[in-house]
Amino acid sequence: MRDEDKPFILTRYGRWSFKIAPRNGEGWRQTVVWMALLAPITGGFAWFASGQPEGSTFHIGLALYLIVMFAWGTGGMMWMKARAEVVDIEELLKLKREADRKARRPK
Repeated sequence: MRDEDKPFILTRYGRWSFKIAPRNGEGWRQTVVWMALLAPITGGFAWFASGQPEGSTFHIGLALYLIVMFAWGTGGMMWMKARAEVVDIEELLKLKREADRKARRPK
């Protein structure tokens, strides 16, 4: 897939810091579908919790919900990252610094 066709933009600010955003209509549609997948997860937990489970039953249900939420978030991030054009801010700043240094050198 060409970078121009990718539905997301991943802006990398450092080794571990990044932001993923929809790039076009396709990216927004995919984001809406991904967020819609959250409804059954949350609805299922709300249904479970409305039965007022007690003790270890509640703790097991809560742990299961948190694990599923972590998997949903991590999976979404990995899926979007694979379909994103990457813009590395550190690399751009490095290029700008080099260009500024060249511009300041006496000729």
